[in-house]
Amino acid sequence: MSLDEVDRLDTLAALIAPARGRVLAVVLPGELTTDLVGRLDIAYDQVNDWDSDVDICVVLGAASSTAATAVAQLVAAMRMPYRAARGWSEFLDALGDRAVSGRQCVIVADAGRLLADEDPALWRDLLHQLPSGPYCVGGGWTTLVLADDDADWVESVNRRQPVRGPQ
Repeated sequence: MSLDEVDRLDTLAALIAPARGRVLAVVLPGELTTDLVGRLDIAYDQVNDWDSDVDICVVLGAASSTAATAVAQLVAAMRMPYRAARGWSEFLDALGDRAVSGRQCVIVADAGRLLADEDPALWRDLLHQLPSGPYCVGGGWTTLVLADDDADWVESVNRRQPVRGPQ
């Protein structure tokens, strides 16, 4: 990995870490996602001591173009109960049953493909219901980071305006 890529990842991690409970769309090729996880782990340690215990998980957007495959990916990555894997509505119901003390960052690599073969309403439901917090009692939150490269964001049916760090 080049020094420019390290700087770019550090910049993205510094933008993501304080954004507790929000949705962020970022420009990041899929092959750099695991490197972002490492940089983000460091960034959470630097934000606050109480943020140092953050569960960072990765979902493969390219393997999640339908509701069924997205649910399977999300449930596995987020370590949700088995009942959440039964379908879209069960998954959304299980999101509401999460502990308010959990701190989680869900990164979707190749996010332009996430739910691409479904009604756009499912995309909006996910972006509305998955991020949560921060909660004043318990201190938990879930941040959703949608990551894809520039060209795939442009072609995506789920167009988001990505955050553009230094180029």
